[in-house]
Amino acid sequence: MKDTSEFGKDESMKTSWRKKAHKLVKRRLPIIGWIRRYTKKDLISDAIAGITVGLTVVPQSMAYAAIVGLSPEYGLYSSYVGVLTYILLGTCAQATIGPTAVMELLTFQICGPNYPACVILTGFYSGVFELLLAMLRLGWIVSFISEPVTVGFTAGAAMTILSSQIKNFFGIKGSKGNGFLGYWKKVFSDYPTISMADSVMGICAFVTLILLKKLKDIKPSENKFIKTTLWLTSLSRNVIVIVVTSIIAWAWSGHTPFQLVGNVQGGFPSVALPQFRLPVKRVEDTYYYNLNNQTYNETSMLNMTISTEGGDDTYLSFMESCQLLKTGPLVIALISILQNVAISKAFGAGGKVDATQEMIALGVSSVLGGCCSAMPISASFSRSAVNDASGVRTQMGGLFAGILVILSLGFLTPSFYYIPKASLSAVIIAAVMVMIEYESIIPMWRISKMDAIACLITFACSLFLGMEYGIVIGVCISVGGILLKSLKPELTPEIRTDSRTGINYLVITPSKSGIHFPSIDHVSSTIQKLCLKHKSCRVIVLNFCHWSSYDYSGASTFVSLVKGMKKNGRMLLFMNCSPEWVKVLGLAGLQNVPAISGDKEEADLSAHLSRLDKEELQGIDSQAIGVSNRTDKSVEGVIAGVIYTVGQPTVDLCRYRSK
Repeated sequence: MKDTSEFGKDESMKTSWRKKAHKLVKRRLPIIGWIRRYTKKDLISDAIAGITVGLTVVPQSMAYAAIVGLSPEYGLYSSYVGVLTYILLGTCAQATIGPTAVMELLTFQICGPNYPACVILTGFYSGVFELLLAMLRLGWIVSFISEPVTVGFTAGAAMTILSSQIKNFFGIKGSKGNGFLGYWKKVFSDYPTISMADSVMGICAFVTLILLKKLKDIKPSENKFIKTTLWLTSLSRNVIVIVVTSIIAWAWSGHTPFQLVGNVQGGFPSVALPQFRLPVKRVEDTYYYNLNNQTYNETSMLNMTISTEGGDDTYLSFMESCQLLKTGPLVIALISILQNVAISKAFGAGGKVDATQEMIALGVSSVLGGCCSAMPISASFSRSAVNDASGVRTQMGGLFAGILVILSLGFLTPSFYYIPKASLSAVIIAAVMVMIEYESIIPMWRISKMDAIACLITFACSLFLGMEYGIVIGVCISVGGILLKSLKPELTPEIRTDSRTGINYLVITPSKSGIHFPSIDHVSSTIQKLCLKHKSCRVIVLNFCHWSSYDYSGASTFVSLVKGMKKNGRMLLFMNCSPEWVKVLGLAGLQNVPAISGDKEEADLSAHLSRLDKEELQGIDSQAIGVSNRTDKSVEGVIAGVIYTVGQPTVDLCRYRSK
């Protein structure tokens, strides 16, 4: 019987472990849940949405590669790995993973131009950080990045990206510069080289993009065909502009007046781990260093000594490569997680978002992308909106978008030679303009000036100091604002009158926050000032209804207040004081804690006040001063009698004892 019992327990444990393992696999592979319900209608809807997204991502990804200073094929390499991986691991049908303007701008500020090995390694390390944060369940870190900081950061990124495209947009020759101020400095110094042909091309492409975008807002008659045609034309505006301008450049006989993209490498990159020892940039390609007989470039963010021990002066050491990247991959990982979770919440129809699973999906996509020569990737707001508007039903829509990118890499790269750089710049400028949410500033200022200040400072720092500094400073200001509010919590005084004795007493109610050492001096001094202001009130009631957390400094201060007011002929009572607070105050040295219940206040207060020395109460004004208009009679007086610690029910009124 014993062996049979043990055998039954073993089988039960095995069954329990199988259930847990199955639940974990189903949770970490969301495709298992929705693929069983997949229908033919879902397939048709996903195919339409996927192709539409693919038509958007192909020109966008090539344009975003220019932001990070790479040739267009790197944008395409980054556009199919993420969407295919997200089919298996993603939880939001609308989210599309791929290169974004913000990710590539951050990467450019880390690596500089034309440094593909650095870009790929940055994306790989960002994926490692995302997986590490997922395993440690540290997704809550992004909660410190508030909405105002995000608005300021994205606006700063948009302005920086827009500025970086001005030279290509107008065909201005010369180096592009580095940073917002550097871009405009180079524009003004090289403006005599402006190209009329590129300027006309860029302006026409930009205006066309804006007009085509407005087509979807046109409300035609009940003709469904016209409505669908306008909608598809609007969504495909990037492809239309790129194709038309490329045909114009190709048709130009002889020497073309436009600056073209040039040769784009076709086919697929080799699948391998990225180079963990980055190559040293060459001088002739405007690369590094000028330390210890090495040369550096002004666009580099690195200021370090290059080791050439052993004669290996073509590659940085592993530590030097990490020093070059600094905290860039971690910043990119956090911003990427923020975008992914925000998009999942926006399109989740109020459902719960599994932030850990989103980090896993993003991390795996980035790590695999790093093995396929991809740039840093994240969920894209614009393409996710296109996906949603196209009627996508499941994550399978990413399959068709990925296939379209793969076909472009395999067969269309020769035709990319004739794409004008001005039209690519127009695509980028039109895409990032919507990131500048200037209309949010006024309501933000009216609701919370601190939020508006944090937004504007983040915007300015992102422009003039760099994106990574902008986000860090913005977070510090937001957190500092919260600490400042907790430093000086608001205390609301209210004079009430006991209906039986006619005696006035002062009720002080704090704002919703805990009481901790940074704010305790403010609370103590405010209570004393209110007591001096309302001298006729000899009974002070401190409402603990919003104070759920505490520390030793707060408890000690309240003990001192009780003793100090007792010496000055006043009584301090604690209303709605939880049992935890009573225990803490007792441990802090307050015997017979004057804790008050808010349920039977009127009767108990009257019973208590009737014991007070009448001679000592002669100075008390019995008229109601600022009596509360509350209609809840059960809490009119707020005081339910003085309740002392367990074991001491007798009321010790000291000098207030009854004659």
